[in-house]
Amino acid sequence: MATLDEKLAELNKKYAAALGGRIRELEVFLSAYENTGSYSDLEKLYKSAHAVAGSARTFGLPEVTDRAKELELAARDDAGIEILHKNLSALKKCISS
Repeated sequence: MATLDEKLAELNKKYAAALGGRIRELEVFLSAYENTGSYSDLEKLYKSAHAVAGSARTFGLPEVTDRAKELELAARDDAGIEILHKNLSALKKCISS
């Protein structure tokens, strides 16, 4: 039977593996917003970045939390496409490292 530490380590691995899919989702929302200018797409980007920030905090990933929070706030404040891309790139970089 697996110990609690082993179970937590397995959960952390599964979460880390799922982050790639979450990043692709963020990219889709940003691309849609860039193409349409629809605030619905911007809201999806905001909500998804918020979810990543919260879950990353739960799993003890402070750098991912910080980068996702920056993207979340930029989307919330409609900071502009260039800043959104910059924040998403920073998030992707910290996940891939």
